Amino acid sequence: MAPNDRYPGGMSSEAVARATGRTWSEWLAFLDDLGAETSTHKEIVALVAGPGGLTNGWWQQSIAVGYEQARGKRVVGQTTAGGFQIGVQKTLPIPADRAWDLVTGDAGRATWLGETASLEFRKGEHYETTGGTCGEVRSIVPGERIRLTWLSPGLAGPSTLQVTLVPSGDRTSFRFHQERLSSLEERELMRTHWRAVLDRLLEAAQQAGGSTEGKEGH
Repeated sequence: MAPNDRYPGGMSSEAVARATGRTWSEWLAFLDDLGAETSTHKEIVALVAGPGGLTNGWWQQSIAVGYEQARGKRVVGQTTAGGFQIGVQKTLPIPADRAWDLVTGDAGRATWLGETASLEFRKGEHYETTGGTCGEVRSIVPGERIRLTWLSPGLAGPSTLQVTLVPSGDRTSFRFHQERLSSLEERELMRTHWRAVLDRLLEAAQQAGGSTEGKEGH
């Protein structure tokens, strides 16, 4: 993997270095030296988290998955459970409180979830959209993230969707991460879908008074 390649989730090697202290090339060499190429996913995560390693669980998993992809141990977008996943994100020009209102309010909710009857985002709440997508809210951290099941007529089976907001000053990164997709074709289908959703959320933020800029990452 070249230094400028992107890891699962779309961040550059430079961004990985800022967050973890190593570029992608350095991570590959580090894990190769530890014999990770013949290790299981769980063992690679343990190597990443070893003495002096990463303490953040999300980054531990991301580095392990990226290593497996670079060494041909895993298809891009494939999870350890055998399904596929997709993650897209875009930074919108609104603060965190407005971002949460956009995700959970009627208009914003219809943009990313679909048209529904009144819905309270709380654990165990069921939903169904007019387009036939249905599921259940699995967890919620107000102001930060919503995790729910997602069964759509366009997919072969149920998947899991997480919407995460990451504030940065007067801007907020919107991240959509979907797991348990059945194929690469479904992965690309949902990548296109969530990119379009983020574009519509940016338009909604701009109409509500935000600036015209939006920073994207896929």
